[in-house]
Amino acid sequence: MFRRTLLYAGPPNSSRWYDVAGPGEKVGARVLVYLRRRDGAGAGELRKFVNKQLAPALAGTGVLKELRTQTFLPWNQKLWDTPNVAHDNPHDQRFHASLMLGFTDTAARDAFFTGNVIQDLSDQLAPLVSAIHAYDVTAALTYVKNGDILPHYQE
Repeated sequence: MFRRTLLYAGPPNSSRWYDVAGPGEKVGARVLVYLRRRDGAGAGELRKFVNKQLAPALAGTGVLKELRTQTFLPWNQKLWDTPNVAHDNPHDQRFHASLMLGFTDTAARDAFFTGNVIQDLSDQLAPLVSAIHAYDVTAALTYVKNGDILPHYQE
């Protein structure tokens, strides 16, 4: 069925979901951001930066209504060894972390990405990250929250 498929897997506890919205606040616009680690920067170094510096800085902006982070394991042939299916991505096209950013609406999203806060965060990322790719997200489905399957997905 598939000759090539990409999979980004992370070590235990590599995905985090931060409570940044107040009660009843809804997400009206989302962006998925992928980070590519700079050559010479270690996976642990990027993971530590994302979890200890970047996520708290993003949460502290007061703008986000949703914040999720994930860091990925480095690609390894043995972990993705499926017969007749390639899972490798060229080295210069691999991603090493992702962020899901949720905003009240598209105006709040646009203001965030054109404001000073994003420039400061970009400057902090520069020593560790060689590329940042951001994509609008039209829908994000949540099946499990805090370890529980949400009622509307239970059979």
